[in-house]
Amino acid sequence: MTVTNNGIQYAVQIITKHFGKPVAKVCETLLKSGPLNLGDLIRSTALTPQQVKNSLLILVQHNCVQPFTQESKTGLKVQYIAVYDNILHRLRFAKFLAVVAQELDDDCKQLLAGLLEHGRLTQQQLMDRANQKSKSNSSQVQNAAQDNFVRLVTARFVERCPAPEPLLEEAPEQERPKKPRTKPAKMAQVSETIEQRVLAAARPMEAIRFLIMTDAETDDPLQKSENNSSGMSVGVKRKFDDLDIGEEHGSNDKEVILWRANFEQFICCLRHKAYEAAVELRAMLKATRTAETKVKTDYSALKKIIELLQNDEVELIVLKRYGKDAYSIFRLLTMQSNAGRFFETDMVITLLRCHSSQSIEFSTFGREPVNMLLSLFSIM
Repeated sequence: MTVTNNGIQYAVQIITKHFGKPVAKVCETLLKSGPLNLGDLIRSTALTPQQVKNSLLILVQHNCVQPFTQESKTGLKVQYIAVYDNILHRLRFAKFLAVVAQELDDDCKQLLAGLLEHGRLTQQQLMDRANQKSKSNSSQVQNAAQDNFVRLVTARFVERCPAPEPLLEEAPEQERPKKPRTKPAKMAQVSETIEQRVLAAARPMEAIRFLIMTDAETDDPLQKSENNSSGMSVGVKRKFDDLDIGEEHGSNDKEVILWRANFEQFICCLRHKAYEAAVELRAMLKATRTAETKVKTDYSALKKIIELLQNDEVELIVLKRYGKDAYSIFRLLTMQSNAGRFFETDMVITLLRCHSSQSIEFSTFGREPVNMLLSLFSIM
């Protein structure tokens, strides 16, 4: 998926609000430039090496950046790529919690809230958090939290974190047909983006993606291929010297399993709910079709609601792009046109001055009032 400049700015605003400007600067650089190694990030962002390292740790911890290893002329090199969809998913956390509350219960919702808040946690950290919330260390609370965790994983709302630095193989070149085909050629397959290839390489095998292992099974060889960290660390095991997590962030030689929310499952549930709502709406409209006295859809209540929502969106765009003065003019014209009344430019300015305690200032545009109206017409 190609990310537009507006999409990048939107994602940067989310990161800025949640983690601050230095982290947002690193994220913006990755979104605009694509995959970069640590040295390139430091040079591009003009931040200190420690600021870039800390920002990467935060972004990886919250699943907004995925490290991967790629072969270069000097050997294997660790690079970082921003995961655009995961950044946008941060605004859907409330919906994700509502899905779990509806599909499971509020206890599972509280357990999931810890994962959404911290990005990645071990199973033990989730249990400890449940004990802190209940202000009790009883075995009953521990067992209940364990059962809720199993329910979340079984429902695929929670999954194991991806591999810390998967090796990205070169994209296979598509072979060209040697002879012209006599049959109509099928649609050409769209090549995967580097982000899709990295995420596919980092995703755990389905056999262990939703596998819960007990303490007695920690020596299983499958687990040793998973994330390597402990405590509240990001879960990124360093193989090279690009980013030194070390003891400062709590990593050690003990293998642990980190868990995170499975955004794919939540989006699938929301999509199904949207389909169900569309089917119900279609059935409702079909059932009430005979009761309509007029066939024209221009006067239907549904169309009126859609028009009001569209007007609100356009008014918001006008306010942000052209300011309050243009917003006042646009809103006045909209209300009057809906009532079937139209005005000349001089009449619009006169009415606005009558309804405002201060005269309208057009210095923002640096042009005549009529040109302000022309600017509004250009977006309609």
